[in-house]
Amino acid sequence: MIGVTVVKSPRTRNRRGEGARLRDEIVAAAARLIEEGGQDAVSLRGVARRAGITAPSIYTHFEDLDEVLEAVVANTFEALTDYLRRGVEGRTDAVARLRASCHAYLAFGYEHPEQYAVLFSRPFALPTEVDKTVDNMVGAEAFSFLIDGIRDCVAAGRSDSTQPQEDATALWVALHGYVGLRTAIPDFPWPPDDLVLDNLIDRIALLK
Repeated sequence: MIGVTVVKSPRTRNRRGEGARLRDEIVAAAARLIEEGGQDAVSLRGVARRAGITAPSIYTHFEDLDEVLEAVVANTFEALTDYLRRGVEGRTDAVARLRASCHAYLAFGYEHPEQYAVLFSRPFALPTEVDKTVDNMVGAEAFSFLIDGIRDCVAAGRSDSTQPQEDATALWVALHGYVGLRTAIPDFPWPPDDLVLDNLIDRIALLK
């Protein structure tokens, strides 16, 4: 029998834009797994299987699973930002915009609990900025809805806040706590969201 030497052709180079598309598909696959089973359900092998690729292909774009999850966090913050932007669309009154952004934040947490958990209950550390500020941190654009919202209320003479950043932080803490409690204890006799949330906003943002 005559031996036949099989020469493997080199892997075809990705066409322009295909590498970026594969990266997006990997991140989307990880996000879908999180939505279905939480972060504990995500593995590189599972992400690869969902994306229809081999696990080693992921290393072309990501160093490890934590890097994949970091990209999911960044994408999820973009989704939250879009949600907030739609929530305030068409509102010109400063107080109405602040209230609308807070209600949109709650709605995102209620309607997308697994995605929300990715943002604030992640079992991995994001890269630490040497000089992290509210302007360069991950999620800065989403957080700006609260800071700018309070600043706009102050400028309109509708808030007595003298520390918009600190008050925006306190408001975020209150919103996050409310989402968590409403999700964890749904059978508590909660007052209507409008009543509870508007009371929090009024007190923390020092509205008048």
